[in-house]
Parts: sequence; C-alpha cells; structure tokens
Amino acid sequence: MRKVLIHIGDKIEMTHVKSATRRKLSDVKYVSSVLEYDGRRTAKISTPIYGGKVIPIQPGDEYNLCFYTSAGLFLSRVRVKSRFKEKNMFGLSVEMLTRPTKHQRRQFFRLDCVMKMRYRIVTPEERELRDFIASSSFEDPQELEVHMQKLEGMTGDWERATLTDISGGGVRFKCRENMEPDQILEISVPLAFKEGTRAFCCMVKVVAIANIMLKGSSEIELRCQFFQIEKAKRELVVKYVFEEQRRRMRNKIGVQIAPNEDMDEM
Repeated sequence: MRKVLIHIGDKIEMTHVKSATRRKLSDVKYVSSVLEYDGRRTAKISTPIYGGKVIPIQPGDEYNLCFYTSAGLFLSRVRVKSRFKEKNMFGLSVEMLTRPTKHQRRQFFRLDCVMKMRYRIVTPEERELRDFIASSSFEDPQELEVHMQKLEGMTGDWERATLTDISGGGVRFKCRENMEPDQILEISVPLAFKEGTRAFCCMVKVVAIANIMLKGSSEIELRCQFFQIEKAKRELVVKYVFEEQRRRMRNKIGVQIAPNEDMDEM
C-alpha cells in the first residue's frame, strides 16, 4: 500500500457497513482515534465511546474509517480483527481492506455536545448595512459613527438555545422559534479552553430545519453553516473541537461499559 500521512492521535469517524453475524447495522457515526499504524494494512484504534459508554465493537464487522489528518481526509474500509485492553485503554485491532484514499468531504471534525448558547435574527436591512460598512472607506470618522449607531439600533433581541454539535463548518442547535432556509442568524457560544472561556460570535446561515417532539413539547433543530466567517474565528472553533475531544479521550478511564458485554474477556 502507498504510504499516507496517518499518524498516532489522528481522529477517526467510524461508519458501520457490514456485520459478521448479520445483525442490524448501527446508524451512529462513532468517534475514535489512531493508536498505532504500520503504514500498510494494520492499525490499532481506540474503542469508540457513545453516550458515556464504551461501545463493544464486534470482531469480524466491517467499517468505513474516515481519518482526519494534517494532509486532509482519508477513507478506508476495514475489518475488525480483535479487541484488546492495554492498561486502562480499550482498543481495536483492524485490517485495512482498501488503501486509504483522499476523501473530498469537508475537513471539519464534528463534536457532539450539549451547551447553552444564544442567537438572534439578522434582518436583510442589517445585512445590507453591514456589507455597506465593510466595503466602504470613510474619510470622516463621524460618518462611520452614524452608520455604526444605526447598525446598533437594528440588532434584535437575543434568544436562548441549546447547542448540540459544532465543527469548523457550522453548528446544530435546538430552539423554539421556527425559521426559514437561508435565514441569517448571529450566534454567541461560550467556548471553554484550558486558559479560560472565550465568547465566540459569528453569523450563520440556516441550511436545514427539523421538528422534534420531546415529552409532549415541540422543539426546532437548526443545522447552520458559518456565514462570512473570518479565518481566525474558524480556527478558534477547530482548536476548541480538538481540545475538547482530547479532554474526553483522557477522561475515558472510568467510563461506563455498555451492558451485556464484558470487555475484560475479549
């Protein structure tokens, strides 16, 4: 196999494609990471965790693995050879059935979460004024100040919402207010880093809307793409996603094992 830039620590997205015992395929995309890779056909990866539980992946099952590497995304189909436990780390030994090939999907790792956030609707008039200010060079500072004050008067009220996932490409969140596709919103999300929490604000565009029934009440789930986001802000989100994923990986010790499986007898 041609050598690719897959390294220890690279994040993986796992998609179940074949069951050795003809069981129902899982429709959940699991998250893992590279523990070892021989550069050819064999790799060791961490056992995925979902819902706070170690998922007992079955030997013989096949998965599509999407590797998030420094050189881009690589996709390979693998067969799980065995499960193992080294110290306090659960892992899987896999055999690559296809050579890892460059994958053209957007290169943003998605982090599932439950986090309080805020949003507000951006009107077409506000967008037009923002674009005018951004594209104009004001020789008179007072003229700019007049436009900025007008812009401030256009901003609507902030509403509360619950963030359910975030990536370098956008966000998904639940709210109680219905929207239309292509609606522009401004969001505010507190991102917790090792050095402290930073407020992240940017514009997003609504690309998908779903109605969710929960205990007799209805919620709206919005999938949004970042809109006209600065490079530095996108990089901040990517940094947060990977820091949080590393933190979760370090906290794997002591997580609950899925019922009806004894991982120590693999």
